[in-house]
Amino acid sequence: MKSIGIFFKPDLEKIASSFAKKLEEKNVNIKFFSSNVLEINYKTDVTLVIGGDGTVLKAAKFVLSPIIGFKGGRLGFLSSYTIEEFEKFLKDFETNQFREDKRQFLEVKEINALCLNDVVALKEPSQKMVDIEITFRDGNFVFHADGLVISTPTGSTAYSLSLGGPILLPNVDAYVLTPIAPQFLASRSVILPDYEEISVLTSFETHLIVDGVDYGKFKKFSVKKSEKNITILRPFDYDFSKSIKEKLGYGKNYFK
Repeated sequence: MKSIGIFFKPDLEKIASSFAKKLEEKNVNIKFFSSNVLEINYKTDVTLVIGGDGTVLKAAKFVLSPIIGFKGGRLGFLSSYTIEEFEKFLKDFETNQFREDKRQFLEVKEINALCLNDVVALKEPSQKMVDIEITFRDGNFVFHADGLVISTPTGSTAYSLSLGGPILLPNVDAYVLTPIAPQFLASRSVILPDYEEISVLTSFETHLIVDGVDYGKFKKFSVKKSEKNITILRPFDYDFSKSIKEKLGYGKNYFK
């Protein structure tokens, strides 16, 4: 790898600058150094993303190269290293000791938006519950709830999980439908194969939120698997189950 781009959360600029200086000392070509997503659409061998998962979500839709994330937020599921592990990264970088972790995007057709985490339909707090009809090739469901989360495997550890949804391993070819505060307790998450195209119709307009960005109010929208994916480079000792145990306490051996 000869060229690197660096994208960072604005309040981590000093740390990003120190990373850039160390890389330049290794004769690495820094092709961009930015906290503005509009400035990162350059072809590099790899892009370093310094920040939390939200920073990675922003960068992933624009970069043209694999990503290596450095945890500068709270959880950092999409990060491969902590900020304190930069020297470890340098050793892996010099010997190209990485393995690929590919993540698939969803596409929201009506607004031409890409989704790496989740698509959310959410009512106003002052509105009554909304009827949500979900149609796909093998049938349909109707939820009476405050909204709906459509989650990728990447996003299964985010909003969907807080609503009681399942954890999907990153390499599972599926996504999860999870109603928000459903009226009927029997309404649980549904896992669908990712070749399904989902159409959503609500009884009145709800906010359409994609990876945390509110695109306005819609009564109808559709979601399908995108052709775009992103590669996250991981150190060889990365372990997804270890990440879940450390960050969420799920599946941890407390009696060891």
